Amino acid sequence: MVLMALTGCSTTAPQAVRTELVPFTPEQQQELARASTSQYRVRAGDRLALDFKYEDALDSTNLLVLPDGNLTLPGGVDPLTVRGLTVSEVDSALTGLYAVDYRYPDLSVLVEELADLKVYVMGEVNNPGQITLPAGGMGVMQAIATAGGFHENARPQETVVMRATPEGFMLRQIDMSHIERRGIPDLAAMDLQPYDMIYVPRSAIGDFDYFSRTVLDGLLTITRIFWDLYAIANINKVTSILR
Repeated sequence: MVLMALTGCSTTAPQAVRTELVPFTPEQQQELARASTSQYRVRAGDRLALDFKYEDALDSTNLLVLPDGNLTLPGGVDPLTVRGLTVSEVDSALTGLYAVDYRYPDLSVLVEELADLKVYVMGEVNNPGQITLPAGGMGVMQAIATAGGFHENARPQETVVMRATPEGFMLRQIDMSHIERRGIPDLAAMDLQPYDMIYVPRSAIGDFDYFSRTVLDGLLTITRIFWDLYAIANINKVTSILR
């Protein structure tokens, strides 16, 4: 199923030149195991809810964690920096804050919605970096266009899409050289998933295993990706702390 999703089926969209699974190294396997047992840490852009046991007037939903990491709180309490904290740490900190003015500040913190999901566009594009993955999906060509398009030194025919799977990194090399920015739909590539990475090199790629080790280690925080992938797949397990 993974291979089918990565390859696509349209005759007008970019065609996969080759597809290969590069297994995780022992160190990456350890990071993945740690991620599956760690606690979620709040990020800017997350939306939280507060459920008070006795102070119903303070119950709140859709509380946005601001870019600076602060959370604006109901009831006249000063904003709290929550970015980087676990949900239980946020719960404890809020309980302490509300205990100053409220006799029974028992509350629960819930993660209503995770921050915008990202994909990476790196290498020979004009504006490399993270791109927000829209709700309706995004194709490879659209992502490259959002990153400013190919740099003059790029080799579009060597474009690689990398995806973390439970077994390792699935790499797909696709030839983008015959696709113009407008006019041809990017149908087969409309399968980008959170934390996919598109890499446009300036020279031919020979060994996928060597390429994945050098590029991924240099560009991505593997621990963060492993945790986010786990959180997305298991959001029902990390959304709330019940007292």
